[in-house]
Amino acid sequence: MVADTPIIKGIYAITPEEADTNVLVEKVEACIRGGANLIQYRAKQLSADLRYIQAEYLKILCDKYNTPLIINDDIELCLHLNAFGVHLGAKDDNITTARKLLGPHKIIGISCYNDWKRVEKAVDDKADYIALGACFPSLTKPAAPQVKLEMIAEVIKKYQTPVVAVGGIDLKNVDLLIQQGVECVALINSLFKEKNIETVTQKFSQLFIKY
Repeated sequence: MVADTPIIKGIYAITPEEADTNVLVEKVEACIRGGANLIQYRAKQLSADLRYIQAEYLKILCDKYNTPLIINDDIELCLHLNAFGVHLGAKDDNITTARKLLGPHKIIGISCYNDWKRVEKAVDDKADYIALGACFPSLTKPAAPQVKLEMIAEVIKKYQTPVVAVGGIDLKNVDLLIQQGVECVALINSLFKEKNIETVTQKFSQLFIKY
């Protein structure tokens, strides 16, 4: 892991598909005010031009609050913005390629789903964090394979690489993850579909204060 990588803990807010840039920025700012420690810009369905515009606005916002901005999938966009790092999935560039392009000081996270081989490869390739999930049935990825809580606990116990739990997490089930040793949860709908995003983010954040 990169020596100067900040600790991955608390609330990791992942943006929803939102074509209205002003609305997106307002919602992300509410997350940050509520205590989100990291923001990931994720937009699978928007045009490349709009993604660049939105990411630029979010970079300005995150810099204002000194909050790390991670870019989903897009190494080129990360470089363009000088963002904090990238998050890679199964169909994206591998960690070794990303590290060569981004250099030694960017965060590289990777989705490992419920796959032990991906976890072991991520650790060997020195990923900065591992995302495991879906932890529970997910609206964002309804067909995603679920990871057992026992596997999450075992990965946390076996490796020093930070683990981010993702998928279907809400205020009713997040305690089950905390009990397994999870110190960081990635959230989309549980934040961005709420009327008062700041308040809900605060409620999640307070659960992780002890960490």
